[in-house]
Amino acid sequence: MAFPIDHIPDRQVYIDGKPHLYFGGTAYLGVQNHPEFIEIFTKNIRTYGLQYGASRRSNVFLPVYAQAEQFLADWVGSEACITLSSGYLAAQSVIQKLLDEGHVLFAAPNAHTALLRPGVTSASNYGELKTLLELEIDKNTAAPVLLFDTIDFSGQHFPDFDGLQSLPLDKLILVGDDSHGIGVVGEEGNGCFGYLQKLGPAELLVCGSLGKGMGIQAGAIFGTGSMVQKLRNTSFYGGASPALPAFMGTLLETRELYQKQRAKLMENYALFRNNIDKPSFFNHLEGHPTFEFVDAELAKSLESNGIVFTNFTYPDENGPLVSRLVLSAYHKKEDVLQLANCLNTLLS
Repeated sequence: MAFPIDHIPDRQVYIDGKPHLYFGGTAYLGVQNHPEFIEIFTKNIRTYGLQYGASRRSNVFLPVYAQAEQFLADWVGSEACITLSSGYLAAQSVIQKLLDEGHVLFAAPNAHTALLRPGVTSASNYGELKTLLELEIDKNTAAPVLLFDTIDFSGQHFPDFDGLQSLPLDKLILVGDDSHGIGVVGEEGNGCFGYLQKLGPAELLVCGSLGKGMGIQAGAIFGTGSMVQKLRNTSFYGGASPALPAFMGTLLETRELYQKQRAKLMENYALFRNNIDKPSFFNHLEGHPTFEFVDAELAKSLESNGIVFTNFTYPDENGPLVSRLVLSAYHKKEDVLQLANCLNTLLS
């Protein structure tokens, strides 16, 4: 069931005038409604304005973009970074550049729609994928490219990346979508770039949205300095309006807030894990604050008990029903315990 609301959801949403606990969405760090975040963002709007429609290649430019990109690269651990107005655009720009260079692109099972477009071959399982990649490698042409989600909710990637480790990574260009990882996983919430770099791919690019964990409406691409420069030189990049400069300024001023919110998120995560009786009931990635299940009756019962969560077909009406409980830093301890107790009762 779809519920209309009149503001961005927080720990509670109001349905028919009644409060319901909200365990859905992707606001992992809970900054979208955080007073300190809003204050910093508002200050930056006063500095930079509401919109900046010029190309990043213009002869007049705002240094805040380069400053934010350097900050992101240093944080994630890549040589360089560029930002665009969305994670979807970031993924599409990488794919277009690699296609233009003559690479053959393959998508891992369950890859996000942002990574899929004409010219990309999808594999249904890792056995099929390995065969396709090895056939392409044997042609001794440009290195094949593998597109995948770093946080694959079916459990094949983070935290161990077992599926990837079965492949000839030293002969592949890896392109990971880290939209659900950056801000959340990693030593300081800096995402999956470091994990993937240790696997030794021929080249690594990581892209994704900054909006899910970090509340920044923008996309980012991380990689080597030479590859990032190639992306800067594309018409795809030069012809697109950038993210709001106010978001870039906010990004530079909120690192301590992100760390504080991530600590709260991990506390809520541990509290939930320690208080549910049947953790194996859920499809769960260790260290990530999401818990999926397939049980229409449980979904209905949770809603009847005043708990709203992610529960819709995705990415379109023909996709599978996604039932996902999402913990956030904006939840109070009593919210988390109420959810755990409700689940324990319903699953007993």
